[in-house]
Amino acid sequence: MSISETFVEKLRDSLGFAPYPYQEKVMQDVLDNLRKSRFIVVSMPTGSGKTLVELALADYLRGKGMKVLVLEPTRLLCDQMYHNFWAKVFNDVGEEYEGNCTSFEEGKGVVVSTPFTSSKCMPKVDAVIVDEVHHAFGDPRYMSGLISMKPRIVIGFTALLPSSKRYNMDSRFVEAFGVPSLLAYDFKKLSEIDPSFTLPKAIADVFDAEMDGVENVAYDALLKGKIPGDERTLSFLRFTLYSHGKTAFCESLENVRDKVSDNVTLRTLCSSEGMGHKARSLKEILEAYDVEEHRPVLIFTARRSTAHEFEVILHNMGVNRVKTLTGELNKEERLQIVNEAKSGNVDVIISTHVGEEGIDIPEARLLIMTDVPKSPLRFYQRLGRLIRKSESKGVKYLVVTLTPKTPEYDDLDEALRSLHREGVDVSYIVERKSGKGSTSRILDQVKEKGGEVTLMKLLEMEYDLKDYMMVRGKSSVTQFLNAKEQDIPYSDFVDRAIMDGDLMYYYDVEGMGNLFAKILLSKYCQLCYGSQCQGLCDLDIMELGRSKQYKLTRKDLLRYFMVLFPPDKLTDVEKGMEITFENPGFGISLQSNVNEKNSSISFNVQLNASINGITVYPKITLAYYGVKKEVKDFLKKNVLAICNTAGKIYFSYFTSRPVP
Repeated sequence: MSISETFVEKLRDSLGFAPYPYQEKVMQDVLDNLRKSRFIVVSMPTGSGKTLVELALADYLRGKGMKVLVLEPTRLLCDQMYHNFWAKVFNDVGEEYEGNCTSFEEGKGVVVSTPFTSSKCMPKVDAVIVDEVHHAFGDPRYMSGLISMKPRIVIGFTALLPSSKRYNMDSRFVEAFGVPSLLAYDFKKLSEIDPSFTLPKAIADVFDAEMDGVENVAYDALLKGKIPGDERTLSFLRFTLYSHGKTAFCESLENVRDKVSDNVTLRTLCSSEGMGHKARSLKEILEAYDVEEHRPVLIFTARRSTAHEFEVILHNMGVNRVKTLTGELNKEERLQIVNEAKSGNVDVIISTHVGEEGIDIPEARLLIMTDVPKSPLRFYQRLGRLIRKSESKGVKYLVVTLTPKTPEYDDLDEALRSLHREGVDVSYIVERKSGKGSTSRILDQVKEKGGEVTLMKLLEMEYDLKDYMMVRGKSSVTQFLNAKEQDIPYSDFVDRAIMDGDLMYYYDVEGMGNLFAKILLSKYCQLCYGSQCQGLCDLDIMELGRSKQYKLTRKDLLRYFMVLFPPDKLTDVEKGMEITFENPGFGISLQSNVNEKNSSISFNVQLNASINGITVYPKITLAYYGVKKEVKDFLKKNVLAICNTAGKIYFSYFTSRPVP
C-alpha cells in the first residue's frame, strides 16, 4: 500500500517533481491507520508539501473506486489548488465554489470544493480530504455537511491543530466517525524519517495593520467621494494612507493642498496624536519576532518619512543599533552603513527603495515589508535580500503588513505568486488573506446597517427623483436629466463584491416604481387635453413623454436605486417582493435577456394602463449588471414588484385628484 510507480511518473510529468521519502512515509502511515480509524488528522509543518500527500491519497482512493471530495476553506484557495495541482494531475476532476453543483452531478471522480457549496449540493462521496482541517473543528458548516454526506472516511491536513480545537467537536460527528486519529510530524521528525528533507527557504507571515477610528473615518471620506479635489490626487492620497500610514499621508497632503479642498476630517487625522497604523503594526511584529534572535532584521518601506517614523519606534523599544537607508544619504554614507552591518554592528536596517538594488545589504534573517510594491521587479529585489544563496541554516522569515479592508490585500496576489516561485511557503498568507480585501469593508458596513441597505445610504447621499427623470438627448438615446457621473471608488468595490458573490442587490421598489409611474404619467400627458391634464402635467413630465422608448441601462446612475444585501438574506428579501396590483385597466408584459459575456440581465417591460379613456403602453428596458443567470428569477420578482408599485402610484394620481 504505497504510492504507485505509475502515479510517481504522473507527478513528474504534470508537476515536474516526485514525492520525497518522508512524504511517502506519511502516506503509508495514513493508509495503515485507515485500517482502524475512519477519521484521520495529519499535522505537517508549513512548507513540507502536504498537498503532494493529499494528491497521492486521492489517487490511491480513486484506485479503490471511491469518489473523492477535497474541501478547501476559501474560494480563493479552492481555485488556486485546483488549477495549480488537482487539474494538472487528475483528468476526471472538477471544482465547485460558486454554489453550483455541476461537477457533482456529472459524477467527477475528484471534486475540489468549499464547505458552503458541498453542503448545498450534498454529493454522494466515499472519501473527503479536508485541507486546513483546523477550520472544521467547531465550525458547523463542516461538521453538519460531513455528517449529512456520510463518507466512509475523512482525512484532514493542517500545519497545526491546537489542542483547544481538537476537542471542540460536534458530538454527532464523533458518533459518526469516531475520535480522530492524529498523526503529527514536526521538522525534526521529518528530518529523522528522511535526511534529505530540507527546510523551506523562508516562511511568510502576515500582520494586519488595522486603521483606528480617525484613520478609518478619513479613508471612508476619501473612498466615498466626500473630499472635493483632483481625482488623481485623491487616488494617490487614498493609496498613501492605507499603504504607508498617517505620517506619509499628512506629508503628501501638505504637498498637494492646491489640488484638494480643505477638509475637517483630514485635518483631524493629521492633528491626532500617536502612531499611524503601519507604525503600530511594526511595533507588534518586533514584539513577536525578537530582534536579538533574528538579527540582522531588514525593514522596507517606500516612504522616507515612514522610515524615520520607524526609526523612532525602534529607539523607543530599546533597539539602538539601527541604521536608516534613504535617498537623503550620499554614496559614502550608504556604504558606511553596509560595512557596519557586515561587521555585525547593526541589528536593524530600515530602507527605502535605495536598498532594493545596487547596495550589497547583508542577508536578512527577518525581512519585514510594510508595504507591497506593485512592481514585480521591485518585489523580487526586496525578496532577494532574504532568500539569496548562502551557507546559513535555519528557517528565515518574511513578514508583510497589510491594511485590512483596503486594496492592499487585493493587490497581494501577484506578490504571492512571486513568493511561491521563489520557494517561500505562502499557504499561511493565502489563508489569512481571505475576507480581508476592500470588499470586506463594504460587507461589514452592509451588516452594520441591518443587512439590507441602499447604496445611497452607505454613501451618505440623497437624491431627488426629478434629477433622474429622462429626456431624449441629441443622440436619440435616452439619458438621465442633470445626472453627473461621479468617480466614487466605493462603488467599484461594491461591484467587485457583487461579482464575487459576496453581495446581492435589487432596485428599490418604491423609488424605481415612482420612476415607472412618472413614465406612465408622461405618456398620459401626451394624449390628454383640457381638464384631463389639469394639475397632472408640467413641462418636465411633458418632455419625458416625448421619448419612444425608455432605457434604464446606465450603470453609474442605476447605482442610486440599488439595495444591497448578503446572499443569506435572499429568502427574506424575496418575501418583500410579493407585491401585487389588480386593476382591469393595468397590465404587464415582460421579457428577459441574459448576457453571460458581460454578466448582465436586462428586462424588456411593456406596461399597459387605461384610465379616462386613455391607454398608454410605454416600453421600458431595465438592466442589472454583475449578475449571473442563476438569479434571473429573483430579479424578475424585483421587476414585477416595481411594475405593480408603479401601477398603484399611477392610478393614485387620479384618485387623489379626480379628473373631470
